[in-house]
Amino acid sequence: MIIITSIVGSGSYSSKSAHRAYFFGSITFEPWRRLWKSWAPNKCKIFLWLAIRNRCWTADRLAKRGLPHPDKCPLCDQEKETIQHLLASCVVGRQVWFSLFAPLNLSGPVLRQHESSFADWWHRTIKRVKKKDGKGVNSLIILGARKI
Repeated sequence: MIIITSIVGSGSYSSKSAHRAYFFGSITFEPWRRLWKSWAPNKCKIFLWLAIRNRCWTADRLAKRGLPHPDKCPLCDQEKETIQHLLASCVVGRQVWFSLFAPLNLSGPVLRQHESSFADWWHRTIKRVKKKDGKGVNSLIILGARKI
């Protein structure tokens, strides 16, 4: 009860407060609603879920396990291959994003050259889009990530 009181603050017990106490301190996945409520196919949603959690079998993960892997990104041959690099900072990946957004007059959300996190970029992009267009843009981002 002491833990729940310090987390919830009200001192009242509920199943919601117990659930929050159980997962206190764990890493949350902020864009889950944007991901699972989109129109994209489930296999694309699952791919992006894994990508944001850095669970895709890119060179960095292969190297950790001692498996054969390319030294550089196979798309740009400039940096080490990580899922964050492929989706956020790779020259080829940024070109894909530009090609997807330009016909929709959404040039603002194009990635910067040294973008650190795909999830952060996604969050900033959705903030710039009108609410009524959000679900479509989310779906476009998920499909674009899968394409890359």
